[in-house]
Amino acid sequence: MNDLLLLGHLEEIATRLGIELRYENLGQTGFRSMGGLCRVAGKPLILLNRRDPRRQKIRVLAESLKKLDLEGIFIPPAVRRVLELENN
Repeated sequence: MNDLLLLGHLEEIATRLGIELRYENLGQTGFRSMGGLCRVAGKPLILLNRRDPRRQKIRVLAESLKKLDLEGIFIPPAVRRVLELENN
């Protein structure tokens, strides 16, 4: 599966979970953040650095999603393998 398709699947999983995704320019003030899962006003949010390469966005998104309850959500086998790889 190519990276663009994989990123789309991961974004869709986050959407189905009701998690807001935000692509921001992180690290403008010299502090570089890789983004990830956080809570704002009690709601989950995943921040991704807009300037990161696609592979890094996939890594951050997969790391964030694996922390959540994914039971009951269909995840294509190729995407599930990526999530399992990010666990190690």
